[in-house]
Amino acid sequence: MSTVWPLSTWQRFMVAGEATRPGRATDPWFTVNAVLLIMGTLDLRVLAAAANDLVARHDVLRARVDVHAGTQVVEEVVPASIDLLDGWSGSAEELLHHPVPAATVRTPLVLRVVRRSPREHLLAVHLHHLFSDPVTLWRILRDLGDLYAARCGAPRPEPPTGQYGEYAVYEAAVADSYETEAARWWRSVLADVALAAPSPAASSPPFALRRQVLPSDDFARLQSWSRSRRGTPFAGLLAVLTEQMAPYAVAGKGDHLLFSTLFERRDSPRWRTMAGPCLTPAYVAVPLTATAELRALALTLSAAVRYCRYPTWTLDRVTGRGADPARFVPFIELIPQLRPDTILFGRSLAAVAAAAGPPDVGDTSFLGIRFRTDVDGALTAHVRGDGLGWTGQVVRTVLDRMPGRVRDVTA
Repeated sequence: MSTVWPLSTWQRFMVAGEATRPGRATDPWFTVNAVLLIMGTLDLRVLAAAANDLVARHDVLRARVDVHAGTQVVEEVVPASIDLLDGWSGSAEELLHHPVPAATVRTPLVLRVVRRSPREHLLAVHLHHLFSDPVTLWRILRDLGDLYAARCGAPRPEPPTGQYGEYAVYEAAVADSYETEAARWWRSVLADVALAAPSPAASSPPFALRRQVLPSDDFARLQSWSRSRRGTPFAGLLAVLTEQMAPYAVAGKGDHLLFSTLFERRDSPRWRTMAGPCLTPAYVAVPLTATAELRALALTLSAAVRYCRYPTWTLDRVTGRGADPARFVPFIELIPQLRPDTILFGRSLAAVAAAAGPPDVGDTSFLGIRFRTDVDGALTAHVRGDGLGWTGQVVRTVLDRMPGRVRDVTA
């Protein structure tokens, strides 16, 4: 028996992309991943039972997306997918990525276990991104540890406060309640903005890189400066980044850069212990002199968060320019440091050995920069680009110059 729910905002956004990039939504490598190092004894039969408890606990772990019907389908019973890798001698990083199905009746969660010794194991956790976000990844790992402990005699954890299908219904109701108001707001902030863009003749080979952008002291300085001006760390980061990208936009073509981004929206206590991606896509037009206009940018971002459940991927209806008004629209995201220090599996202690989003494989059709804070407070960028407009050399130069600009504006 199955239950049919509407797609969430995040899932509708991904499925909408199927028209131009078939397979985008259900690509098995579109995953979030973590590897735990577990020190101490680990009963693999108990772990398998706890994994089944986990899949039964969260509807989203028994779900698949029906792309053609535009729904998510939750099966009543789905067994956990857990594999024992005997003889594995690689590192945690080599274990980090693994394909996960998204359009079948199997769970979108895959677990793999490496037994290094009787008292040392690696546990790899892979979740399809249609059904997960970073908050969900760490929720799932904590729940798995608690359910393992419960199988060993500890009290069972309280049930989640909501299920993802219910969240999708809630999102649809919120979007319906402000559809006209949201459309008016998006038109006011985007329709008449003159957008700058890089030269269409600029190109380089596709590229991918991971690197530190701001040392911990500089990032702390940027956060403090942003808050002192009643902004957010993301607003401050976006302002500095925009000013460093501005010289490479075509002169005289506009006074704003357009970015796409994602907001994490668990805007009710009911969704705090729920598994499932609470991501909403949005656009933001940033003035080229953004550090001088930080408060206005922060207010724009705040309103964008409020109205982000409007289907921004159909903004051609709002702006009259088409969904991709400048073609070279970078994606920017600031991912907070959410990983737990440790997770208990009974009396055994687990620590995160590696974690990452999708691997750098497949089609790259835009510039994407995902910033995340490291455990020591430094800011790291994970960058992928197709090299069109925003070339690899330009992006590297922009990132190189960010620490100096941060020190200038925060002096």
